[in-house]
Amino acid sequence: MFTTFTQIIRIFQQRRQRIRRNLEAARLRYARRHTYPQYERCMNCGTPLKGMYCHRCGQYALDIHQPLWKYIRQYFENMYQFDGKIWMTLRLMFTRPGFLTNEFNAGKINSYVHPFRLYMCVSVVFFAIFFMVAGDRTGTALTLMSTNEVPKSLLQKFRQGSLSPDTTVYALDAASITEALKHKGVGNVDSVIHIASIGEDIPFYKVTLPHELLDSCFFRTSLSDSQQEDMFEQWKVYHFAERILDEEELAESQRVLSLPIDTLTGQLSAPLYSCMRATTNEQLRQQAVVGYVLGQLSKWTPFYLMFLLPLFALLLKAFERGKRMPYMHHFAHAVHINTVALLLFIPASFWILETLGPGAGRTGKFAEVLCYYLPTVLLYLYLLMSMRVVYGDSWGKTIVKSFLFSAVFTLIASGIAIWLVLQLILAAIGKV
Repeated sequence: MFTTFTQIIRIFQQRRQRIRRNLEAARLRYARRHTYPQYERCMNCGTPLKGMYCHRCGQYALDIHQPLWKYIRQYFENMYQFDGKIWMTLRLMFTRPGFLTNEFNAGKINSYVHPFRLYMCVSVVFFAIFFMVAGDRTGTALTLMSTNEVPKSLLQKFRQGSLSPDTTVYALDAASITEALKHKGVGNVDSVIHIASIGEDIPFYKVTLPHELLDSCFFRTSLSDSQQEDMFEQWKVYHFAERILDEEELAESQRVLSLPIDTLTGQLSAPLYSCMRATTNEQLRQQAVVGYVLGQLSKWTPFYLMFLLPLFALLLKAFERGKRMPYMHHFAHAVHINTVALLLFIPASFWILETLGPGAGRTGKFAEVLCYYLPTVLLYLYLLMSMRVVYGDSWGKTIVKSFLFSAVFTLIASGIAIWLVLQLILAAIGKV
């Protein structure tokens, strides 16, 4: 038994030595890469060049006749150090927690992408895409929230295909009920609900739908005074100009003239329905509030995460005060862990946004567990192993410290986030 355990330890030691030799070989290949300047003297100050950078003014010996794609590649290399090191950095970051932190703290900086540059690039790309998608998804979510809830018994009939379009009515927002049904996972909506536009300036539609859906999800409503006037004006225009219209306008005029309008009062004599709980003004106000909050969040969230980095490092220093390590060593550790957190939560964040879209209402329990809980578990395990490698405590001590650290930091970060969101919502309500 003891011999087997000794052999296992020897295998791990050999593996560690092999990885270190491979890393050293990669450093040598990077140092010996054949890159030569395209001219002998610096184009900026005239100093003789001995490499790709001028040792006097620091200008890069750029080949001005190179193609555009090389300019773009050099921009990312110079701005974020995204050359061949990026793949090795990401691979080591995920496969060997804490290793990059020890390398950085040991002064081996140029062999990998600088941790703060990597974090900045990941956060900028992530939040730029996230808030672009979030604006569209939240608008859809507001529409679904303001739509009446479809009864489960009716959803079952939709899925069974036992409903047929047998009732024709006029409705203001019939498209919203189709989105709500698609969000619930109903696939045959378009064959059961037929929506026809009447006229370009007519604010409602002619809808043919099952009478069960009309009875359970629609209620009577009416047009505003301005909408009534606009509808009647268009009706009169088509009534008096019917003989001089072209073919396309004639088709629209026939739909408008077929409306049951009282010519004395200018009112629609047929009942008008709506499936939205909120009025149009309320919907616009909600969208304005959400738009303001999203705009402010897109501006303040990166600053919020930047504020959490030194706080994260400060807590690490407090929990590991016995190690007497400089604060910047803890800060490098914090940057690596938060970079991994962003990369782990990218799929979960976009999956949550996808569930707000039409047709995404029914998802399996396995997908929910995978996107909600798996990143959190993986992040905690990463933190545990990274603290074990960086600080060198025993497994038992590391487990206790990592658990208490995660609880304290999550409590502080959640409190700050809730306070920030509440302040933005209150500011939005006051402005809108």
